[in-house]
Amino acid sequence: MASKYYKKYIRIPPEESIDIRPIMGIINHPRFQRLRYISQLGTTLAVFPGASHNRFEHALGVYSKAKRFCAKMAEEGFLTSHEAKNVPLFGLLHDIGHGPFSHIIEELTPYNHDQNGLNLIDELKKEIKSSGGDVTLIKKMFTRQSPLYRIIMDKNLGMDKLDYLERDVYHTGFGQQPDIESVFNYLTYFKKGMVIDKKSLEAAKQIQRLYIYMYKEVHLHKSSLISQRFLQKMVSIWLSIQRIDPTELWVLSDHELLAKIYTSSDERLKFLYKSYAQRILPSTGLVFRLNNKQSRERVAGKKIKVIGEDQGFFDKMTKYSSPKALELLESKIAELLEVPAHTVVVVPTLTPRRFIPEDILYHDEGEIFSLRASQPEYFESLNSEVDSYLAVRVSIIGDRHLIFDNASKIHALIKHHIFE
Repeated sequence: MASKYYKKYIRIPPEESIDIRPIMGIINHPRFQRLRYISQLGTTLAVFPGASHNRFEHALGVYSKAKRFCAKMAEEGFLTSHEAKNVPLFGLLHDIGHGPFSHIIEELTPYNHDQNGLNLIDELKKEIKSSGGDVTLIKKMFTRQSPLYRIIMDKNLGMDKLDYLERDVYHTGFGQQPDIESVFNYLTYFKKGMVIDKKSLEAAKQIQRLYIYMYKEVHLHKSSLISQRFLQKMVSIWLSIQRIDPTELWVLSDHELLAKIYTSSDERLKFLYKSYAQRILPSTGLVFRLNNKQSRERVAGKKIKVIGEDQGFFDKMTKYSSPKALELLESKIAELLEVPAHTVVVVPTLTPRRFIPEDILYHDEGEIFSLRASQPEYFESLNSEVDSYLAVRVSIIGDRHLIFDNASKIHALIKHHIFE
C-alpha cells in the first residue's frame, strides 16, 4: 500500500493537474497507454500544426471534468456515490477503442470505435475493479443502456464535448475558450438528462455556437478532409495488398500504421506516402455545391470549377460515399483523365447536419423546458448555415487543370454513375 504521503499527478493543458492515484492500474495498461499515439484530430495536423494533442490527454481531461461534476451531483443528491464513482471511469475509458488517426479507419472495418471499446473493457476488468469500478455498469454506459452515459456523451453539454472543445481551441488557436465554469456552476443531471439552469442558458448556447464554428473552421476544413480521404485511400490500398483482416487495424497507433505504409514495396504506396509526408496533398479542380451556395467555395484565383447541384444529387452521393464506392468512382474519373487511379480522390462533405447540436434542455426551479420549442428561430438559423457546407470535391495529385478543363465530362460521368 502506498504511503499517505505519496502523490501522483499528471499535468495536461491548458492548466490542469489530475490525481491519477485511484486510476493507476487503468492508466498504466498498454491499451490505455496506446492512446498517447492516437491523434485527437486525425490528419488535421496537416493543416493546423498545433493540433498535436492525443486521445490520452483528452481521456484524462474528460475524467477530470466528470469527476468534478459527479462529486457535485452526489453532494446535491442527484447521483449515488456508486454512480459518481463509475461515470468518471466511463469518461476515462470512453475513447479506449479508437483506432489510428481516430475515425479514419472506421469505414474500412466492420465496427466502430465504440464497439471496439466495449470489446476492450474485458481486458481491463482487473484494473477497473482495482480503481473501484463496476464493470457491468460501465458496459451499460458504453451500450447506452444506462442513461448515465449522457453525463459524458450528451451532444451539447456532456463532459466529452466540453473537454474536446476546450482542448481543440487551445491547440489549434481557433475560437474563443468556452465559458465552461458558468456551465459547470448551473448544470445538473436529473430526469436522466443534462439540464442547464435558465440563468446560464446563454453560456450553453455559446458552447453550441463554438461547436459550429470549430466544425466550420477546423473539422470541416477542406484541406483536412482531403488529407483524411487521401490517407484513408492509402490504408485501403495497403489492406488490399496485404490481404489481412481489417480488424487488425484497431491495435495500431498512428505511427505504426504509417510505418506499415512506408515499408511497403508497392510503387503506388511509395508515391502516395512520399506525397503525404511532404504534404503534397491532392489539389481540387472541381467542386459541387448546393444550388445558390456556390459562392461559399473559396477559389482564390485557382483553376477550380464550382458547379451547383440540387439536394437530390447530394442525397445520391451519400449512398456512394463508402471507401469502396469512392474508389470505384475515382478509378472511372482517372480512366477519363488518363491518369493512374491512385492519384485521384473524391472527397465528399455530405453529413454536415450531424454537426448541428441537439436541443438544449433548461430548467426554471426544476421545471424542464426545450430551447427548440421556445426559440425555434435559433435552430432554423443553424440549419440554414450548415446547408452551405454540403460539398463534393474532385482532387488530384498533380495538375488540377486536368480536372478543371474536363469538369463538364467529370460532372456527366458522376451523375451517370450515381443515378444509373
